[in-house]
Amino acid sequence: MLRRFDMEGKTRTLAVDTRTLQTKILPLPKRTMSCRPDSRYRRLLRLAGSPPYPLQNDGITHGKHGLYLTTDLCPSSKKGFEKRLYEAIIHRFSHAVPVTLFITKRWIDRHPAAFEMLRQWDANGFLAVTWGNHTAWHHYHPGRPLEENFVLSPEENLTEDILTLEKALLERGVTPSIFFRFPGLISNKKAVHTVTHLGLIPIGTDAWLAKGQRPKEGSIILVHGNKNEPKGVTIFLKLLREGKIGKLRPIEEIY
Repeated sequence: MLRRFDMEGKTRTLAVDTRTLQTKILPLPKRTMSCRPDSRYRRLLRLAGSPPYPLQNDGITHGKHGLYLTTDLCPSSKKGFEKRLYEAIIHRFSHAVPVTLFITKRWIDRHPAAFEMLRQWDANGFLAVTWGNHTAWHHYHPGRPLEENFVLSPEENLTEDILTLEKALLERGVTPSIFFRFPGLISNKKAVHTVTHLGLIPIGTDAWLAKGQRPKEGSIILVHGNKNEPKGVTIFLKLLREGKIGKLRPIEEIY
């Protein structure tokens, strides 16, 4: 059990299956729900929260088999979203396509129609979405050093930022996952411990396509679905057409 909250006059919990890493909304249990220290979830939580705590790209950056598609939905003033990306994978595969959306509340608030389309693709079985946490506000200050930027900004309250996004998803009928991505992939030891203390798994990348990194077996692919970085989407679509994007796996199968 990760969270306890009230919904429609009833107390609910956000719980994680420690074997599958799937989250569910459940009634408040009559007894305490415990988690074995050697469970798959606990092992991954320890791995993600261990040293050396690099400034950039901390967390799980590579999986075991296949490819893991993650798309970041950071705040954006651009209209619409990278519809071409999601439609391409829907048309390419004959099953619900696993994709992790690392989403922000500021993006949802500004792009309600795009958010609803993604939610419907998930509900209708075209996509199998894992709703990842990218914070509610995604603070960013152009020109400021990385050590004082993104979640390391002086005004950041990371716990509140994470929980605000979870509440926004729950209010819209979406179940938050246990997966988290640091805005800008910037963090420090304190930030990592804040995330893992909340029961979330930080996810990095070893294939940020717009930065020239190319996917290999087990890669966590990063592209932006908000039109802020079209280069990465164009590269992904080219790889897809060339048959270089094989089996896409849900992030829950990473280890």
